[in-house]
Amino acid sequence: MENHKEKLLSDLKNHIDVVRSVIGQKLKEVKAFANMSLTDVRRMPQSDQLVYMDLRVGAQKRVTELSQLEGSPYFTKCEIIDEHGEEKNYYFAKYEFSNESIYSWVAPVSVIRFENPGVVSYKVPDGTMRTITIKHKEQYMIVDGKVIFFAQESPNKPRELIYQEHFTKQKSDFALPEIVAQIEKAQDQVIRAHYKGPLVISGPAGSGKTTLALHRVAYLMQAPDTAELYPTRSTIVFVQDNGTKEYFSKLLPGLGIYDVVITTFSQWAFEILGISDCIHVDRYGTLEEERDMYEYQKLQTVRENKQIPWGKNIFTTLHNVYSKNFSKSNLVLFQKQKSEKKIDRFDLTILLQAFLNKNKKFEIKREYNTFVKDNLVKKVRKTSIEYPLMIVDEFQNYLPEQLRIFNHCLVPETQSIIYVGDMAQQVKLGTIKNWVDIGESILPERNIRLNKVYRNTKNILEYIQSLGYDIEIPIGVKDGPKVLEKTTNGFVDEIKHIKEYIESYKHGTIGIIAKDELYLEVFKNEFSGVKNIHVLTMAESQGVEFDLVCIVGFNQSSLIDGRYKDISSDHIKERERIQKDLLYVALTRAITELHVLKLNH
Repeated sequence: MENHKEKLLSDLKNHIDVVRSVIGQKLKEVKAFANMSLTDVRRMPQSDQLVYMDLRVGAQKRVTELSQLEGSPYFTKCEIIDEHGEEKNYYFAKYEFSNESIYSWVAPVSVIRFENPGVVSYKVPDGTMRTITIKHKEQYMIVDGKVIFFAQESPNKPRELIYQEHFTKQKSDFALPEIVAQIEKAQDQVIRAHYKGPLVISGPAGSGKTTLALHRVAYLMQAPDTAELYPTRSTIVFVQDNGTKEYFSKLLPGLGIYDVVITTFSQWAFEILGISDCIHVDRYGTLEEERDMYEYQKLQTVRENKQIPWGKNIFTTLHNVYSKNFSKSNLVLFQKQKSEKKIDRFDLTILLQAFLNKNKKFEIKREYNTFVKDNLVKKVRKTSIEYPLMIVDEFQNYLPEQLRIFNHCLVPETQSIIYVGDMAQQVKLGTIKNWVDIGESILPERNIRLNKVYRNTKNILEYIQSLGYDIEIPIGVKDGPKVLEKTTNGFVDEIKHIKEYIESYKHGTIGIIAKDELYLEVFKNEFSGVKNIHVLTMAESQGVEFDLVCIVGFNQSSLIDGRYKDISSDHIKERERIQKDLLYVALTRAITELHVLKLNH
């Protein structure tokens, strides 16, 4: 038996070497075309130069694709008998390479890789069905030409593991592992759902909702029947912060997604409104209670003022609106905010609403290349903002008014917007509570809920459950170290504790998380030179993950809010719910190990 497996593995390695060689040769050819010198380009007739510049973009993209295929040429093989009785081998990979019968994972025929050996059917782009027989199926994980995993199955024969290399338990970066090959059949059906209309992908932290959403985007942009509807440069992804922006920027190219705009709400709004002399702040004010009261009155203003007049001076526009709702102390605070030229999410929402009321549309400046007297130059033109495809990550942190603004920017023919998040993880005041808030009607089959948690260990999930959170612990979830609770006397003890674990996680990541931004300053200074240690607030940590998470500066009173006796009880309840959701977000950032360091006071 072992000799049989060794022979299969040897044959696979030989085939990989042959395929990689062919891909490598093609890669050299495409690189030569993509990297043609400007001297050679200028020798062409001007009409040919413009054609070449267009083709060059595609060639550069193909270089990236072939470079990835060279390292991982395929992840599934299906030996089939087609409708005419002919035997064929189909290989499936991230990208197509027809010379070696390698099909992209978005090709219609690739759905067969989820089927069991036997008779199966699949739909081709013209809508007709094809029936084939899968004689044999093999699955692989190949990294840099090296076989990491190899299994096979046939009719009436269970799946057999041929080879598996030991995997590291730690992740060395924010980037997700290769999972295109591991998508479940049900998830693949979500990815291939009809393009038109909104789609919601929700679930608890670590359920894989972001990964599924990005595969949906990759499919729409690459599938033969939808690719023309979704040019990459017209697609936009809204993320929470620059950290998540970097995370997505690393992940998207691995799925074949390039030139997509990845931005935050504030960066997008600044560009549209032409704001260049202000900075964005998440919350304005000195003390937390001051910030809360300030946000509360700003929220009231957003909700009560539907027709806001636009003026070129943004702070005058804001003052004219706020003066009707603000207390004297908050008007003073606004003047201070104005003098510091700081803008928050409520200000931007009001300004965008006012701008839209006046202009009925948004415009943005775009760069483009053209030839002027035989020289290639860049120019700028204004274009109306319309997106055929939009992704809103952590949608539960947006005001309904912000989401309605996003919807205004969708191309009517597609109305394709993907909401990714979880209503149970709301960490900001006034955010969306249900889809009626934004006039969105989500069909049941397009409201996808993922319940399995892939990120956390069983020990971490049981600990979170013990704190009163309603979460599901999947059968077969991996075990891990016991959650460590430790009482400390403050940041000196906490820093000492963290340093004891740096060596253990030198190949992994450590997240230091606290509720209070000011409390984290000493940690940022202490660990500023350690690349694998990340220091974030609970709100900032949403959407990222670490091998070890240390929650610092924590005490149980963090979840109890005894203030705001002079305002509505609904607001008090919402603030307390936000505190609880913030802790949940922090706890669920841990992949392998969780330490809760409690203050001794």
